[in-house]
Amino acid sequence: MLFRFLLAVFILSIFAGAAFAAEEKATVTGSVVNIRSSPSLEAKVISKVARGQELEVLGQEGEWYRVKLPTGTVGWIAGSLVELKKQAAMTGVKIKVDGRLISFDVEPYIDAQSRTMVPIRFVANELGSQVFWKQAEQEVVITGNDRIIQLWIGQSLARVNGKEVAMDTVPVLKNGRTMVPLRFVSDNLGVEVTWDGATRTVLLQKVKAPGKGGETGTGTMAKLAVVTGNVVNIRSGPGLEYEVINQVVKGDALTVLGQSGDWFQVETRNGGQGWIANWLVVLRTVQNQASRSAEPEDRPRPAPPLYTGANKLLDIEAKDLEDGLLVTVVGAHPLNYSHFSLTNPRRLVLDFLNTTLELDWEGDYLPVNNELVGAIRVGQFTEDQARVVIDLKDLYSAGFSLSEDGKRLTVKIQPPTVKGKTIVIDPGHGSIQPGGWSDPGAVGPNGLYEKDVVLDIGLKVADLLTKEGASVVLTRTGNTVLSLAERAQVANEINADLFISIHANASPSPSLAGTATYYYAPWNSQLATQRAAREKLARCVQQELVRELQRRDIGILEENFSVLRNTTMPSVLVETAFISNPEEEGLLSQEAFRQKAAQAIVRGIIRFFAEP
Repeated sequence: MLFRFLLAVFILSIFAGAAFAAEEKATVTGSVVNIRSSPSLEAKVISKVARGQELEVLGQEGEWYRVKLPTGTVGWIAGSLVELKKQAAMTGVKIKVDGRLISFDVEPYIDAQSRTMVPIRFVANELGSQVFWKQAEQEVVITGNDRIIQLWIGQSLARVNGKEVAMDTVPVLKNGRTMVPLRFVSDNLGVEVTWDGATRTVLLQKVKAPGKGGETGTGTMAKLAVVTGNVVNIRSGPGLEYEVINQVVKGDALTVLGQSGDWFQVETRNGGQGWIANWLVVLRTVQNQASRSAEPEDRPRPAPPLYTGANKLLDIEAKDLEDGLLVTVVGAHPLNYSHFSLTNPRRLVLDFLNTTLELDWEGDYLPVNNELVGAIRVGQFTEDQARVVIDLKDLYSAGFSLSEDGKRLTVKIQPPTVKGKTIVIDPGHGSIQPGGWSDPGAVGPNGLYEKDVVLDIGLKVADLLTKEGASVVLTRTGNTVLSLAERAQVANEINADLFISIHANASPSPSLAGTATYYYAPWNSQLATQRAAREKLARCVQQELVRELQRRDIGILEENFSVLRNTTMPSVLVETAFISNPEEEGLLSQEAFRQKAAQAIVRGIIRFFAEP
C-alpha cells in the first residue's frame, strides 16, 4: 500500500505542471443498461448505455446514481449495473512518433492506473495498423505486425493472436471516443516506447520495414492486401478524390508498399503501383525466406478441359418429369461448359466455351410448359461462346451429368428441399443480464423492442422450415441465459448444417434504412475454408429478403460478430430492417411484414442447399 502511494507521488512529481483533475465516474458493467427519468424501475427509459461507458456522477438516491451522459442527457442508473471510482485524469501529455509531434482532436491522458490512454484513431493513422470497431460487442480489433489484438470496452482481459492477456487498465469510451492503453498496444505492434520526463513526452519509434527492392533476408515479414470487394478501384493517391488508374477483383493479393491514413500503397501483379482503401482489403503477412524451388508437380493445376478444339451445339431437348424437367444439350464434340445462377428474374445460365450454334431447329426460344421452367433460350453470346438460359419460375435444385463420351450434358431441374437438414435459428438479444433484466436490443422511436420483433420472425422461420422437413433448434423462445458464444456452441454441439441469427438494425440517424446480411470468414483463419459457403448463404438470404421486403439493398457485409466467429458451420446474421427508422419500425410492427421476412429467409436457406 505504501509502495503504491509513493509511486503515485512519484508520478505526480514527474507530471508537475500538467492539468490534473479528480472526478467521480460510474463505469457501466452491464451489457446494455437503461437510463431512466427517475430512480425507479418503473420510471421511463430515456436512453441506453453500453458496457464500459463512463458516466459523470451528479448525485445519489438510495441504490441509484444520477448521471450525465456524454450527449449531455441527465438521468438515473441502477447502482448494481455500474462500478464507481474516482478517476484521476492527467492531461498535458505529448506524443511523438519517429520524432514527429502528433496533434490530437481528443487529448491523450494518464488514467487512474498511470497508463497513457490515446484515441483509437491514432493507432490507425500513426502506427500503421488497421482498426475495426464492433459496436454490438463493444470490441476493438487492431491488426498489424503479424498480430491481431482484441480489446473490449471496460474489460482488462485482451487477446493477442487468440491468446488471453491481462492488462492493468481497461479501454474506455470517453466523451464518445474510444480510448486504449498506448503501452499495451504499442508493445504488441512492435513499436518502441520511451518516456521523456523533462518534456512529459511519450516517444514512439516504429520498426522500419525492409525497403522495396532491397534484401529482406531470411525470415523477414512482407504484407499482402487481399481484395475483399468484388471490383475495387486502384487510385493514383490515398483518397477518393484521386484518379482511378487500375482495377482489381476479389481475391487478388497485392504487395503492400506503404500506408497513409486509411489507404494502402500497393503493387499489383503486373508491377503497377497505386493506392487502395483499407476497408476493401484484409491484410495477410507472409514469411520471406529461402526454400527449395518448386518441383513441376508441386503446384496445383486446374484440370484440363474435356475438349479444347472448336465445338458446335447440335440440339437442345426438354422432357417433363413428374416433379421437374430434364434438359439435354448435345454437342458435336465433348462439351466444355460452365454454369451460374441469376436472380430477378431467376435464371440458370449455361456457357459453352469455344462453341457455336448449329441447332436442328429454328429460332432462339424453346417454350416449356412446366411448373418450374418457363422457357429455354439460346444465343451466340460471343463469337466463340454459346449460351443457354433456362428461365425459372421458382426455387430449384439442379443436377448436372455428362455422358461417357462428353458430348451430351443432362441438367435435371427439380424442386429444392431442406428435408433432413439441421438448422439453428438464433433470434437476437433477449439475454438475461446481471440484475435480472432482459437485453431488449435496439428500441424504436415508438417503443418497439428488437428482441420481440426478431423472436416472432425466428419462430415463423422455424415453423416454415419444420414444414419443409428440416430439424430446427431455436436458441431462445423467450428470454435466455445463454451468452453469444454459448448460442454458437448450441449449433456446434449438435453439428448443425446452418446457423441463422436474426436481428433488426439501428442507427443514431433515423433516416438510415434497408436490409443487410453479414457473414464472417477471414482469409487468415480456419474459417477461410468456409468462405465460399458463408458468402453464398449470405447472398442467397439477402437477395430473397430484398426481393420480398422491397427495402434498400445494403448488401452482404463481413463482420467479426461473436455468433459468426464461434460457429463451425456456415452462418449468417440478418439485419431485416432498421428499427430506428420510423417507417421501418412501423413495418416491423406488422405481422404481415414479419411473415414476409420469415418466408424470405427460408427461401434463401432453400436456395443455399439447392443452387449449384
